Amino acid sequence: MSAADKRVAELLDRWMTSVELHTRYLALDDAAYAKVQDWPKHQRPTRWVVDLARTRLLELKRVAEERRTRGDASFAEALELMAFLTNLLGAEHVERFIPLAQPREAAQPPQAAPAEPAKPDRKDEPTVETRSARPVAPPRQARRGRPQRAEPRPAPIADEPNVSDKATATVIADAVRLISWGREWPQLASLIARLASRPPEAEVWKILRKHRTEIETLARTPRD
Repeated sequence: MSAADKRVAELLDRWMTSVELHTRYLALDDAAYAKVQDWPKHQRPTRWVVDLARTRLLELKRVAEERRTRGDASFAEALELMAFLTNLLGAEHVERFIPLAQPREAAQPPQAAPAEPAKPDRKDEPTVETRSARPVAPPRQARRGRPQRAEPRPAPIADEPNVSDKATATVIADAVRLISWGREWPQLASLIARLASRPPEAEVWKILRKHRTEIETLARTPRD
């Protein structure tokens, strides 16, 4: 499986998970639906839209799997390119779309507080007399004429490797461009991670959070 095949397969799986969640959300009223996810601004999808998306998604997964079995790596690359061009040229800023829904993590059961260590019996503690009776080691005398050798310091622990400057600059440029096209902030990481030669979505989120002020400033600056 090529890198493009893997990225496309992961994207289709995320879309399928989202569609299945939207199928369950159809039973909710508008107030409950508004609270179930941190939604971007959009029109709530109806049942026929969700069903149509699921049908077309299953068909696309089948075709992608057939091409992958034949060893046709160019098909996945073409899908990625088409998704990029759709966002770049074809798509207008509309509110009628199915926003990406992500499964929430199951709540962890509360953990019991750790038991306090047993206090030692007071009678076992040394008294003032017994403590004073213990021999005290004399301080070490430095040899005359020879300076004391400094103890070697432990080497500092290297930080985890950061994302390269080139990848950071690319993600920032992608985010500025997408915001200028009308994309909402919650959509940026998913859209950027789909592009070729971009970091994974989790790394993209880290870059976006770290440089959010810079990105929003650049997106608001008019271009010549």
